[in-house]
Amino acid sequence: MEKKMRQTPTRPSAPTRMPPPVPAHVVMRDLDSPPIDSESAALLRCWLQPLIARATSWEGLNHALARHGHALAFRGGRLCLIAGPEGACICSMRFLGVGLKDLVARLGRPAVRPLPGHDGRGELCCPAARPV
Repeated sequence: MEKKMRQTPTRPSAPTRMPPPVPAHVVMRDLDSPPIDSESAALLRCWLQPLIARATSWEGLNHALARHGHALAFRGGRLCLIAGPEGACICSMRFLGVGLKDLVARLGRPAVRPLPGHDGRGELCCPAARPV
């Protein structure tokens, strides 16, 4: 006689919790970048694109930015747009759509002077590295 196999009831697997979807109006940003609204980010991108397109060297790009009171520097290991003589980070260049890899392909490797006592911070070694 054949034994009937008795099935043991299985527990339904617990539903996996998915994070809630991100609304379309929320701008995803780099974790190291300060909060910046989408309108400001769009304006910065529009202002920055021609400067980057015309730049033929890191020095030229930094000169163009310095005329407007900005510069490029490394903060937390990321290339950032900084403002003012105190070097406040506005946001990373990647957040603005310009990655370091793209700039290196166009302008070559930048000469960076690490800032002592600061992990992942550095300045570009250009005469116009500090904004006026």
